[in-house]
Amino acid sequence: MRHWIIATGMVLGLELVLALLLFLAIEMAHRYALKKKLASSQLPSASVVSGVVFSLMGLVLAFSYSEAARHLEAHRQLVVDEANAITNVWFRIDVLPASEQPPLRGLLRQYLDERIQAHQMLPDVEEFEVHRARAAGLQRQFWAEMVKFTDKAPGKEVLLLPPVLLMADVASQRTLAVRTHISSPAFLFMLGLALVGASLVGVTTARGPSRNWPYRLVFVGVVSAAIHVVVDMEYPRTGIVSTATADSLLLELRETMR
Repeated sequence: MRHWIIATGMVLGLELVLALLLFLAIEMAHRYALKKKLASSQLPSASVVSGVVFSLMGLVLAFSYSEAARHLEAHRQLVVDEANAITNVWFRIDVLPASEQPPLRGLLRQYLDERIQAHQMLPDVEEFEVHRARAAGLQRQFWAEMVKFTDKAPGKEVLLLPPVLLMADVASQRTLAVRTHISSPAFLFMLGLALVGASLVGVTTARGPSRNWPYRLVFVGVVSAAIHVVVDMEYPRTGIVSTATADSLLLELRETMR
């Protein structure tokens, strides 16, 4: 909870800085336009440029939103896949002799506990990696035990080993999903477009006798909110958007593994 509060505070702080930068860009462009006393003949050109920039900015924001939403949905689907994979392994243990089952079930419980803890530690990446590494070690130990049993019971490997491999594969996919986000150049390009758009807003408002604060507030509010939503979905454990509903599947599964 403490890590979530710190990360969320940092994200909100960055969004506040973005809003202030947008206001600053608007004001500087406004003053520049007044100082240079742009002729009326130049203003239509500014309108054309504004239309192009705003259209491109809308396209980039829409693309970024779409990618962030896709990543968020992938996170949730991978939680479901992992819960199904672990459940499959849990049930396959039933085919082992009764004396062989308790140690393997104990290892699988520990593995699931570490997997749950790893993702609950986010956005603390260091703690996530600690628990992820522990889970990976338990998975290798579980695999070695299963292989040892199949050596004693030929013919069972087709039934027992593929689900364990699938469990490890899904865990790797979840780890990759945690480490993969919108690229830095794309994000910086989005921020740059927002600042250029803010500058054009400042030039546009220089036509009138006032600074047109409602127009400025709407622009800054909408653009800041749009970028915040993209960041929130890219890092679902640092804001309002979360994968808590999907995560509950693993917690419920752990309750059944008595």
